[in-house]
Amino acid sequence: MPEKTIPQPLYHKYLEGGGEMGERIRTFDWSATTLGTPDTWPQSLLLTVSTMLRSRFPMFLFWGRHHIQFYNDAYRPSLGASGKHPSALGRSGKESWQEIWSAVEPQIERSLHGESTYSENELVPMFRDGKIDEVYWTYSYSPVITEDGTSGGALVICHETTTNVKALKTIDETATQLQFAIEAAELGTWELDPKTNRFVANKRVADWFGLPHTPEIALSSAIEAIVPEDRERVSNAIIDTMKPGSDGNYDISYTVNSLQSGERRVVRAKGKVIFDQDGEATRFSGTLQDITDDVEIEKRKDEFISVASHELKTPITSLNASLQILQKLVKTEPVSDKFKTFTAKAGNNLNKLVHLLDDLLNVTKIQQGQLALSKNRFNLSELVRDSCDHISQGSDHEISINGTDELFVYADYRRIDQVLVNFVGNAIKYSPQSKKIDITLEQVGSDARVIVKDYGIGINPEKLPHLFDRYYRVDALGHQFSGLGLGLYISSDIIKRHDGNIGVESQWGEGSQFWFTLPID
Repeated sequence: MPEKTIPQPLYHKYLEGGGEMGERIRTFDWSATTLGTPDTWPQSLLLTVSTMLRSRFPMFLFWGRHHIQFYNDAYRPSLGASGKHPSALGRSGKESWQEIWSAVEPQIERSLHGESTYSENELVPMFRDGKIDEVYWTYSYSPVITEDGTSGGALVICHETTTNVKALKTIDETATQLQFAIEAAELGTWELDPKTNRFVANKRVADWFGLPHTPEIALSSAIEAIVPEDRERVSNAIIDTMKPGSDGNYDISYTVNSLQSGERRVVRAKGKVIFDQDGEATRFSGTLQDITDDVEIEKRKDEFISVASHELKTPITSLNASLQILQKLVKTEPVSDKFKTFTAKAGNNLNKLVHLLDDLLNVTKIQQGQLALSKNRFNLSELVRDSCDHISQGSDHEISINGTDELFVYADYRRIDQVLVNFVGNAIKYSPQSKKIDITLEQVGSDARVIVKDYGIGINPEKLPHLFDRYYRVDALGHQFSGLGLGLYISSDIIKRHDGNIGVESQWGEGSQFWFTLPID
């Protein structure tokens, strides 16, 4: 005869499963508590405990007048590795939560009187892992209705939000620090929605442009505050920055007149466009800086350089003429070798001074829009060879020229020669250990392209974007080189006036490659 299976009491079904806490509840000595053994528990308690054990959402139950405690596996991690677990199970709430009982008890009592409560991101400090932790919760206390229609306990359904709250606090602190930095730097901030042209700016931008302090500003009104001669340039820069394939960087200076006060100021706008995976612009934001004083200082500096350059021109020209006469005399007159040596050194140094003065005069002309071009048709290949033949006479570098033999352009021969001499001169200067320089001429579409490549010390990548700025000098790998930082600035202006392009590629320590293009005639 098969053995008869003795059926388990019905209450066992309510306490099945539940992981660690299910096991602990089933094996706990409930007879030592005011609740008594589970076979005496009301069905409402068994049903609530059963629901709690099977839930993957954190739950905590206070039952009866002594607030006896139950909790599930989902709640267990919030108690920490040590502290209230497992001692809180079956224990009075007041004994377990002494540090916050004054806040917890009123909510339990409200539940025992049939009311529910809800709190979001509430600070509820907890003793866990040997210390009081600052813990945040979103939770609700709900009454558990018993068989006689009254509330027998408070079911707490909760979720710890400490990580989220602290992250939001960090974001708020960072935003506050950023705002402080913006205010300290006296910057304006702005944002443009590429899809809707919705333009938002802070109070400082609105004041500079003479616009109302509203959350949203009409883009057309902001454009209207820009002086007429700058409007098209700014509008084109905005459009180009938002085009697919753009690097997303926006950096432009322009003048604004306040639409209210008429105050005129020069500002520099810097921004960045964010593109989606399809290459479409989704966000465009940046800062605005008042550079009026800087521009005025720069203007005065240019005026001083212009005056000084012209004042120096006459005595240097006279000195150069006198020195040339001396150099002719030492060839025919009986003089000492020392006299010849010092005369030659004086000539070399004077030539350097003349070149520096020419650069200063060229910059002055560029700033005043007076750098004239005298264009004619010539073979660019012949210019390159003539220039290199002249340079090679005073240098021990090996200059090789390859590529197309005939590339005719309509340009200013002297100015293009000036650019090439600058490129080759820099290649010689920045490659003291390497004596090889390669020059390549090629046709790229409708343009002629000249590339000057050296194998010298190269340029720090961080410095590349500034190489063609005025007065910018490169201190490469600790090497100090003479010069005013004007050669590439002047070269860039000359090429742009010819509707060409100019650029550089370089690997730090591995040489540089400068290039320019000119439209083919």
